[in-house]
Amino acid sequence: MFTILTMKLNVKRINNEMNRLGWNQLRLAKEMGVHRGQVSFILKHHPDSMTLKTVEKFARALACDPKDLLI
Repeated sequence: MFTILTMKLNVKRINNEMNRLGWNQLRLAKEMGVHRGQVSFILKHHPDSMTLKTVEKFARALACDPKDLLI
């Protein structure tokens, strides 16, 4: 069972972290263990809800606290 968060990701923060690390979407996806298409969709379309698991994958890959990635 997944917990759905009705908050948006802070895409600007994710992009800033990717730039800081010198990563592109493919590298982020590899670090998260997901397909690049999933990362691309999320960053482009800013879905209104995320599973906690997905937020945690972003945070783990970018070495930050999950709450820092939410708006």
